[in-house]
Amino acid sequence: MSGFSEKLTDSATMTLRSILALSYTIEQIQKQYGLDPAPALARNGIYPDQMDANAVISQADELAVLSDLFIDLRHDPLVALKLSSTFGLSAYGAFAMMLMSCSTVYEGIQLGIRYQELSYLFSRLDFEMTGDEASLVLHPYHVPEELHRFVIDRDVAGTFQFLNMMQAMLGQQAKPVKICVPYPAPKEKDVYESTFGCPVEFGTDVARFVIPDGLINKTLPNANATALALYRQQCDELLNQRRQPEHDQLSRRVHKYLSMFRDEYPSIAECAETFSTSERSFRRQLKDEDTTYQQLLDSVRSEKACHLLDNTSQSIEQIAVKLGYTEAAAFIRAFKKWHQMTPAQYRKK
Repeated sequence: MSGFSEKLTDSATMTLRSILALSYTIEQIQKQYGLDPAPALARNGIYPDQMDANAVISQADELAVLSDLFIDLRHDPLVALKLSSTFGLSAYGAFAMMLMSCSTVYEGIQLGIRYQELSYLFSRLDFEMTGDEASLVLHPYHVPEELHRFVIDRDVAGTFQFLNMMQAMLGQQAKPVKICVPYPAPKEKDVYESTFGCPVEFGTDVARFVIPDGLINKTLPNANATALALYRQQCDELLNQRRQPEHDQLSRRVHKYLSMFRDEYPSIAECAETFSTSERSFRRQLKDEDTTYQQLLDSVRSEKACHLLDNTSQSIEQIAVKLGYTEAAAFIRAFKKWHQMTPAQYRKK
């Protein structure tokens, strides 16, 4: 009973997601921190007064907005924990209703994984069974280092909140046996254990919710085959709607996504996963737009290199490291290929 994660998108379309999660996040940032999110939204082509509850957004574009907003929230290391605790079941619509209509917890887990594109995760959801221990597993997508903890906290706390709300609706109160978090233990470790009400292990390779023994076989009090079929049909329709081709070019959105990184850039496979598509489909779509992943990565690095050479006194070696090169010589060769001159010649010119 492992590996239920199913890659549903292998076509030339991208799966979008509801803008509701971003809307709730913006609302809470304004309420809890007194920050005006409008400038950060505007820089990403989104305007609060034009945000429709039925609107959709790609994972990468949502991540770009969160990255912009996070600049003013870095002073609070627990910001994602606080924001995720405010999400309600209404944000999940038919997805939550479908899971509550399942016959058992196990069936709900299977469908939750199959339809995970209707959630708000920046991770791939999976289920593992090792001996008598069952776990929900979150494999985080590749994000800039400065957003790593924020995004993981958001997914872990959001999943915890969702599971709690589902249990409350179903008359259950079971806590995870343990939660694993894939980054080193912070000084606020005790806050995590008090928030989740269970032991929290840090420094693991993935995020993990160890499920109490026997829980997955429990029957659900609201099980209804007719309702399940109805909500599942609605979820299928939502997925089909959100897989319509986007008007905005994929290459522009990938360029914008890569621009958030420094020091280390995602691989093409990691980038494709962030855009909810297979690597093969990802390559094909970029080829249809007369570009490749490598060309986009070179373009981002070239722009960053020129900016650093023009506006800082950092050495060529320092700039090479910031662009993700292991040695300055590789950066110099690449720059010469892009601009027909070395970085030193560019700076002097």
